[in-house]
Amino acid sequence: MIIFQNLGEQLFGAKYERAVKSLIACIILFLAIHTAGIEIEIAPSILLLTATAFSMGIMWQTLNSSGNADRMAGLFMLPFRNREMTFSLVLAFTGYTLITKTFLVLALFFAVHEWSVLQIAVSLLCACNSCFSAAVWYTMVYNTMTNEASLHGKKFLPVFILWGGAIFAPIFFVRETVIICFIAFTSMLISFLRLLKADAYVFYHPVSAKLLIKHTKGTGSIFLYLLRYLITNKNYLLNTAGLCVIAGVMPFILGQFEGVNVMPLGFAVLCLNTPICILLSCDPGLEQAVRTLPRQAKRFCTNYCFFIFSVNMAVNSVYLISWQIGKVA
Repeated sequence: MIIFQNLGEQLFGAKYERAVKSLIACIILFLAIHTAGIEIEIAPSILLLTATAFSMGIMWQTLNSSGNADRMAGLFMLPFRNREMTFSLVLAFTGYTLITKTFLVLALFFAVHEWSVLQIAVSLLCACNSCFSAAVWYTMVYNTMTNEASLHGKKFLPVFILWGGAIFAPIFFVRETVIICFIAFTSMLISFLRLLKADAYVFYHPVSAKLLIKHTKGTGSIFLYLLRYLITNKNYLLNTAGLCVIAGVMPFILGQFEGVNVMPLGFAVLCLNTPICILLSCDPGLEQAVRTLPRQAKRFCTNYCFFIFSVNMAVNSVYLISWQIGKVA
């Protein structure tokens, strides 16, 4: 319990102020949209699919965060029981994923459509299950000894396919809430049993000396530097790819409104502070490296601003193209 509390304070703040702000934001978003009378017909399968896939992706990204090394360094220096540490880490990261990310998306779904209590409960259950499943898959992929993605993780590929298929197939084909609920409970039970045998050190990724590469040349391309960084940290690229998918689907959702110009709303949603758009502030390691660069204002800041502008324009271009296709259709 002490480990969970300590990690929770690092994730949410000393007084859990980040959790409170996120919950307040969810309430404001729900009341604003619900009061405006905006209604969209959404199939229950879309709600469950979003809760499952979105939470799973965010949980995986959270577990891969480069800031975890600093958060866990002190915890792993103290004596601990393996199971207590493992479940404290998984529960803390699950709570962080649900409260700061998933609840915002679910609040939007709950505001634009009237759902039954059972559907709301199952969507929350699917979100929890996806976080636990992502944690278990993470322990399978990463090698305990090297804390790197192990080639032995490929032997678990059939397990990932079967497990993932068992989670997503009922949402697409069966669409029975009771069956989906039963499968989610079964998956969480399997995850619990698997985590009992997991090594807590799998979640700890200390900074490796071989990643500290020195470049002695006085000139260089900032764009190539950022590109190398993104290739090394693929979570940012996956996040941007997911944003492009949302940009492609959003016009077909917003297009259901008649007599209202909702195109600017899409631009506003797509320009939120995604990880790649707050690259410096969400990655202390990169921010610290940038401080050592000479002539930062001239050589970095201008190019970095243009880089962020290019990313936003690429996503918005997908949105505009999809909007035109939707109008033609």
